[in-house]
Amino acid sequence: MEYLAYGKTGLEISRLCFGAGRIKNTCDTIEAGSKLMLQALDEGVTFWDTAEGYGTQPHLGDAIRQISRDEVVIQTKTGAKDYEGAKASIARSLLELQTDYLDILLLHGISTPEDLVSREGALDAFREAKAAGKIRVIGCSTHIHTGPVMDAVIDHPELEVILATANKEGRMLEGGPLDKHLEYLQRAYDIGKGISIMKVVVAGDIPEADISEWIEWGFNLETAHAINLGMTEYRHITLDVGLARTSARRRLIQRKAA
Repeated sequence: MEYLAYGKTGLEISRLCFGAGRIKNTCDTIEAGSKLMLQALDEGVTFWDTAEGYGTQPHLGDAIRQISRDEVVIQTKTGAKDYEGAKASIARSLLELQTDYLDILLLHGISTPEDLVSREGALDAFREAKAAGKIRVIGCSTHIHTGPVMDAVIDHPELEVILATANKEGRMLEGGPLDKHLEYLQRAYDIGKGISIMKVVVAGDIPEADISEWIEWGFNLETAHAINLGMTEYRHITLDVGLARTSARRRLIQRKAA
């Protein structure tokens, strides 16, 4: 497994990120979801992504209580826009994740520059929690949106992490073409933002025979610190870990040859 600095956040992550948004689809209980997370950890996946709205924070929390907290980096999200809503969301996330702090908390699904401005109250709650040691890093997800929203989040000095859609054909992107979107990611990467990409396999809307190729594209994107892949079964972990390790070996060989 490849481990690297998450931009200038001070966090070290596995390049393969466990996207836990859909584990309820195949895990009937919190305990089953927890077991899946721990199986991924056994394979070296130390970066876990969830959100309050996914309903999977309790699954991660059950796994976290069984390990040392510093074994994993937890990234979660809230769609709250005002101070009180975000404050309540932070408290709920800490409770459900069974932890005293969140490594990364994201404003969830920023779609426009105006949307970012509307979250200022939530950011006040983020700042307060960060000062109290309950959050280590603040960031945002832009979901499927690109264009002016990317300018806004890249230029915001407090947003240290950006989670954005990216895949080999630019499918699901709204607001601009893939080539321009990749330029945004490059700019964010160059100034030290932590960059994660999602929708790498278009939420599964591609033939199963093509999935490995699409995932490999993600790992080949040098501006992505983390490739966020939804894993709902152990076979997904096996596939994704194998591709991550192959990519890591290839990148190592290329660096030595350079």
